[in-house]
Amino acid sequence: METNTVKSATRVILVLEYFDQVRRSASVAEVAEHHMWPHSSTSALMRSLVTLGYLHYDSSDRTYLPSMRVALLGDWIQNMPLKNGPLLHLLQYLNDETGETIVLAAQNGLHAQYLRVLQGTNVVHTHFHISTRRPLLNSGTGRMLITRMDDASIRKLVRKHNAHFDAERQIDSAQVFERLATDRKNGYALSIHQVTAYTGVIATLLPTPPGKQPLAIGIAGLSQRLVSDEQRFVGAMRQAIKLFSDE
Repeated sequence: METNTVKSATRVILVLEYFDQVRRSASVAEVAEHHMWPHSSTSALMRSLVTLGYLHYDSSDRTYLPSMRVALLGDWIQNMPLKNGPLLHLLQYLNDETGETIVLAAQNGLHAQYLRVLQGTNVVHTHFHISTRRPLLNSGTGRMLITRMDDASIRKLVRKHNAHFDAERQIDSAQVFERLATDRKNGYALSIHQVTAYTGVIATLLPTPPGKQPLAIGIAGLSQRLVSDEQRFVGAMRQAIKLFSDE
């Protein structure tokens, strides 16, 4: 977690993201233990969220659960060209079709950040958390997000990346543009062994209207499986977009 974030704001988000991960009610002790926070301050925080209407407290078993107010917070954002259901239906379709972990990502500064993660159902699968960040210029979802940018913006990102990261993680702009041309031509990006050994992501863009934040979806899994099933996974992503998009 970034050190320049406001601590109280960060903890509120982490509480809500914890519920999104476990998808059930939870006690103060569970939340405190998961994040290694003091029980007293965690209890005070969650009571405050109850008062504000974002958590519901069940006194019978002393557990908390996000309220409908949380569920409706981002309802207005889902104004995307999806006809057969919300965005989650598209992600769930991919999860069912592939058995792999499915991620939804958007740009956050120099990173692609996972906004939603559906864990894989295969016996062996990669595991990610919501808010996981990957280098924008050197990850599958990030590479697809920059395909929507002009060359000047990408060069600026390369300069910022190289100023931000150490020598071992420097990126050559010529390689970025060479890879970008391939990604644009293919309509998808395959990234393996970049962030975590033996794993990778196949990603593509979602159809988003002009002026809306670009979003990328990715199928994350073992590198060997991604390579051997590359065309099947790409076909699944294209089919999902075709099924759930108005375009």
